[in-house]
Amino acid sequence: MGNGVGSMGAAPSARRHGRGTAAFRLRQLLPVSGGALTSALEEERERGRFFIWLPVLAICGVILFFAAPDDPSLTASALAFLAALAMCAAARKRPTGFCVAVSVAAIIGGFLAAGLQVHRVAAPVLERGVRGEAVGVVERREPRARGAVRLLIRVESIAGVPEDHRPRFARATVRGADGVAAGSRVAIDAYWRPPPQAVRPGGYDFAREAFFTGLGAVGSEAKPPRLLDPPPLTPMGRFSAATDRLRNAISARIQQVVPGDAGAISAALVTGQRGDISAAANDALRTAGLYHVISISGLHMALFGGGVFAALRLLLVMVPGLGLHVPVKKWAAAAALLGAGGYLYLSGNEVAAQRSFIMISVVFLAVIVDRQGLTMRNLAIAALFGIALTPHAVLGPSFQMSFAAVLGLVSWYERTRWQVPDDEPRSSGRGVARRVWIYVLGIVVTTIIAALTTGPFAGFHFQRIAVHSLLSNLVALLVVGTLVMPFALLGFVLMPFGLDPPAWMVMGFGVDIMLAVSYWVADLPGALVALPAFSASAVLFLALGLCWIAIWTTWLRLLGVLPVALGVALAAIPDRPDIYIDPEGRAAAVRGPDGVLHVSGLRYASFAAENWLAADGDLRKPRDKSVALGVRCDSFGCTLPLPSEGHLALAWTYAALREDCTRARIVVTRLVAPPGCRNTAFVVDGTDLTRNGATTLKLEDGEAITLRAHDPGQRAWSATNRAPVGPPWRQPAVSPPPSTSPEAEQALPEGEMTPAEELE
Repeated sequence: MGNGVGSMGAAPSARRHGRGTAAFRLRQLLPVSGGALTSALEEERERGRFFIWLPVLAICGVILFFAAPDDPSLTASALAFLAALAMCAAARKRPTGFCVAVSVAAIIGGFLAAGLQVHRVAAPVLERGVRGEAVGVVERREPRARGAVRLLIRVESIAGVPEDHRPRFARATVRGADGVAAGSRVAIDAYWRPPPQAVRPGGYDFAREAFFTGLGAVGSEAKPPRLLDPPPLTPMGRFSAATDRLRNAISARIQQVVPGDAGAISAALVTGQRGDISAAANDALRTAGLYHVISISGLHMALFGGGVFAALRLLLVMVPGLGLHVPVKKWAAAAALLGAGGYLYLSGNEVAAQRSFIMISVVFLAVIVDRQGLTMRNLAIAALFGIALTPHAVLGPSFQMSFAAVLGLVSWYERTRWQVPDDEPRSSGRGVARRVWIYVLGIVVTTIIAALTTGPFAGFHFQRIAVHSLLSNLVALLVVGTLVMPFALLGFVLMPFGLDPPAWMVMGFGVDIMLAVSYWVADLPGALVALPAFSASAVLFLALGLCWIAIWTTWLRLLGVLPVALGVALAAIPDRPDIYIDPEGRAAAVRGPDGVLHVSGLRYASFAAENWLAADGDLRKPRDKSVALGVRCDSFGCTLPLPSEGHLALAWTYAALREDCTRARIVVTRLVAPPGCRNTAFVVDGTDLTRNGATTLKLEDGEAITLRAHDPGQRAWSATNRAPVGPPWRQPAVSPPPSTSPEAEQALPEGEMTPAEELE
């Protein structure tokens, strides 16, 4: 590709230090920058570091796509990408121009990849909530807490919705689903509604995530499903149904051998089904910083694929003479690649697991073609594949945290490796004590680097920092690497012969140790620190600083301190609104005189309440009675006192709305408020919520009110933004919630499945 190729992706030079001899000199291109800068850039080019910036630039393109207020034109995006490729071809002999052209092409490529994915997965989304039966074929059955089952169905019909508006998939959590399995045809009577949007501006948007999985309706208040005549299935449909039944059978088998949370977690590590894990165990794992262990991702793919590779290679080497005539290492890598693919499909083929599979595939393919596996270049290739296949995942915590962790670890590995001179012999120490010390030291270093690199993203998405994660990971990763995943692999191998129970028992023993450590660490003082939600700008600067420090290898990396410092400064001044309003007008939260949030509408919006409290840096749970302190409710609505004077009224009926318009300082309703109401109160009604979605208010000097809205825009996944139903002031925008009582508002009923648990 000529001289320009070297500027973007030249392989690292055999001579690791020094300026080298390049086909062109950056000093000639940037004469005013100084010798030190041009020398450093030349060295970075020789080591191929410019290529590693390509996925970072592609991620910028994806972010720009999702930041657009309206759906960009796919045709315009494709033409822009072709023009960028033409610029690259025209600038091949101009190194600087070629670098610029390739950078622009990478940004537009990420933008186009996101647009293509939207076009590829586009499916109807339910426009309004409807009550009735949905008929369809069960695609996936997953056990949930307290004996419930979550069913994902491919919709054939739903409550009289026209065919051109019918969602592709619908999901509901039901009870009494005995006999229902993947491939069954069922009818589920429920209240079906569109996937809910973000409950606060800048927060997690479930509607967007649901759109990219084809999920167009979510059911609540579901009755037990009715079995219908089995449908004819395609060969692929039969294979998918058989895989889901196998997944559930394996989960049941493991939990039969290992009871309790240990069995549920063991099953989750094998099949990806986490619904049976108790809330107490989930909380302990999160507080101890170990929840990543039960989410199938890079750790599990590495241990599973690495276990297959090591075991098969050892077996092949033990065959006399075989290792002298065949490339057993390549055979083992190919088998490990197939084994990791099977593990990916069996575990549910989730996005995080897909991305991890891509990374480990690149490593094993590098082994097959006699290249070094764990390099920054291979990470960049895997990231580009991941961005091309699932660009929407870039916005999620899973992609960001796993990519950041691997980036930091590979960068550290390269730095320490480069510090060893080529002529220095490797350590000859082979003692057990030394191996153990190196292993433990590796866990310590890995945990510290992972914590530092993923911390900004964990704080941004979850507003939580597990303080003692190093302590818990020291034990957990040792146990997972020696007892849990190796015996999970052994259980797989022995299961067809019925000899698997001992393997699951050892695996469960390891999980019991991990759980014991989690509960112990979670009980330590200050185990969990809450952070108020900070802006996306802060995390973008922190991410830029991380990439800058990790990718560059010369003194240039020191400049990464600047964006990191700016990101920390922005994160230190979070915007904490005084009022949160649910996008459906069912609930609101007000900061009381005591400085903490008090929430009305908990029974219908516990998921929103949980997010509001987390965003405020509040560790309380929605079930905490203090959350509803000061809330007064009847069957018509609720009132919450404002921090200075007056109150906010949450009106569910027109009778309450007429009264609240004359008495309340702020009125929130899902109905359409009469124009005169805005003369006496600040109103957020059904029209505002339809246009803006989730809303926050800021009280300034007790008087001025500033509004910030989610502003979903006219995007494919926000197609549920429709004008309220009926003539103003006579019909509700949507059906009002059932009557409630003050007692019902004080706390969620014990034993009831909350919306937060249904959406998790």
